[in-house]
Amino acid sequence: MEEEEKTAVKEREKWGHKIDFILSCLGYAVGLGNIWRFPYLCGRNGGAAFLIPYFLMMIFAGFPVFYLELALGQYTSLTPHLLYRRMSPIFTGVGYTMLTVSAYTVIYYNIIIAWSIYYFCASFQGITGDLPWRFCNNTWNTDECYDDKREKECRGGEYYFKGNCYNETVANTIRAKPEQTIAQFVRNGTWQRETAAQQYNKYYVLNEAAGIEGIGWPKGDLVCALLGAWILVFFCLVKGIKSSGKVVYFTATFPYVLLIILCIRGNLLPGAGDGIEFFIVPNISLLASSQPWIDAAHQIFFSLSMGGGSLTTLASYNIFNNNLMRDTLIVVLGNSVTSILAGFTIFPIIGYIAKAVYPEKSARERVSIFAKSGTTLAFVAYPDALDRLPTPWVWCLLFFFMLILLGIDSQFVVVEVLVTAIVDQFPQLRKFRKKTIVLFSVCLMSFTFGLLLTTPIGTYVLTLVDTYAGGIPLLIACLVEVLMVAYVYGYKRFIGNIKEMMGKPPNRVWKLLGYPVNPFWWICWIAITPALLLATLIMNFVNHSRTTMGSYTFPVWAEIVGWCIMLSCVLWIPGVALYRVCATRNWKKLTKPTDHWGRCSQQQSVDCPIYKADLELNSKEQIDCPYGLLYPALMNDSEEICRDQNSLPYSVPFASSVHVADSDNLHKYR
Repeated sequence: MEEEEKTAVKEREKWGHKIDFILSCLGYAVGLGNIWRFPYLCGRNGGAAFLIPYFLMMIFAGFPVFYLELALGQYTSLTPHLLYRRMSPIFTGVGYTMLTVSAYTVIYYNIIIAWSIYYFCASFQGITGDLPWRFCNNTWNTDECYDDKREKECRGGEYYFKGNCYNETVANTIRAKPEQTIAQFVRNGTWQRETAAQQYNKYYVLNEAAGIEGIGWPKGDLVCALLGAWILVFFCLVKGIKSSGKVVYFTATFPYVLLIILCIRGNLLPGAGDGIEFFIVPNISLLASSQPWIDAAHQIFFSLSMGGGSLTTLASYNIFNNNLMRDTLIVVLGNSVTSILAGFTIFPIIGYIAKAVYPEKSARERVSIFAKSGTTLAFVAYPDALDRLPTPWVWCLLFFFMLILLGIDSQFVVVEVLVTAIVDQFPQLRKFRKKTIVLFSVCLMSFTFGLLLTTPIGTYVLTLVDTYAGGIPLLIACLVEVLMVAYVYGYKRFIGNIKEMMGKPPNRVWKLLGYPVNPFWWICWIAITPALLLATLIMNFVNHSRTTMGSYTFPVWAEIVGWCIMLSCVLWIPGVALYRVCATRNWKKLTKPTDHWGRCSQQQSVDCPIYKADLELNSKEQIDCPYGLLYPALMNDSEEICRDQNSLPYSVPFASSVHVADSDNLHKYR
């Protein structure tokens, strides 16, 4: 088994260019949550005041964990389950937890991309006619459907009801309900308005059941959209990182072009100021409660997608001495800037539609009605608002194309995690044809399981799985990961590994930023970040309540299923640890790195420079072995022994200014 793992590392692919890695990380981190969750959290938690806990969490939790995960992946060139098996065998389960979360994610995340594809195709109907979510006179519309555009066409004294205008006489004779005429129904305010876009999404696209008990057959057009999404993922990944690394040049950058276009257009609409005011006007008093701090922690961890194993997998394709600090700064800051830009794109549109539908209400009150998060914002509120613009089909095409791009490059990475984990475990599958079969199998199995999400209960299943597989398990994985590195593996040893990879600061600017590691990082790893993670976890359990979706509350049996989903992710950690203890009965061995820990010691590769920091030397200049291969056991005070390409030892002059530590300690950081 160990020999197979060593082979897996030696034959691993590399990114074609460092920008491939940065864009892949950025595309993975910047996803749909930046568009439909962050703006809502800002509005709910005091506007611009929410940025205070958000940026504090980013500095003391986001940066440290992101940097840590990239460093682990780059140093070992392994996927999570093999990485933690070698780093500290008793914590092997952490890697399996991450892979299990990734397995759930690839199934449910692609249905959101499928919905985006569905709406993208439906938007073409606007070329020759109206968009399908424009009016209330369709077969799927109910009495609650409200169309303010048609209501404005009604003359004074007429009552608008379900797409038609009725005069006083008719409105007092036709019944909207058995107990109410249309006039009474409208005047008494018992009409719970639903927009045409809401009903199109709920009754036509999703064919949504009244509850999770109402399972039915998969919806044919949604199945086709889901199949299209998986075909797209397959062909973009068919050549591994060589193909996905080039695709992200478009998928990770073009959404910014579309976001800026939509931002400019939205801010020119009437009512846009109401939305921006809701988004940015600070309410500092709300920070006295715990909710903004919990939401900030959630947003940082989930928007940066930490704890799922994807970041370590992406970094495992790096060259050994890649500048991780640069990549961390670019991706984490880029993620936050994107979230803020999304707020200035989403809320002007929300303000516009709110003013159109509820002109009689105050600005903040009406905006809060439409300021929803998640799929409601993306597939109901925003399409409804875009439908009111000139040539609405053009704006809808741009918006849904942006959603497809934002979702697909996040999906690339999660699928790649599973495929890479399989071929790392079984290196004989690494050949192109066999790896393609593995990729096809992962896509096919995920598509098959995803068919449940195309049934009438699809949105309920999505909510349940996302709540229980995408929340607490990720926080637990991050917490155990940080504690393991800081206290079991040892933060000093980990610092040595980072210095081994990155060497001296390239210039004074990087030195001022703490390159490669300064006290800020290790203080966060040993104290601040674990404390924040633990506090967030505790508050999650304290504030936990029954899962809801709109006004619907999930039944008890569904809650039990949700907890089983969560346990299927996190029980790997204690379960594998218990198995290892029973099988080995050697605590000391289980908490120490294995003999094959670290990429250089495995590969003996020329891209692994040996730094004096790793050998406890006073100077941190690189030792000049022609092939980058050291023979530390044979070193003495006058010469250093290198190895040639055949691993045969030979001596080279040793710098007189260098002092070598005892040879027994040379592998301290391995």
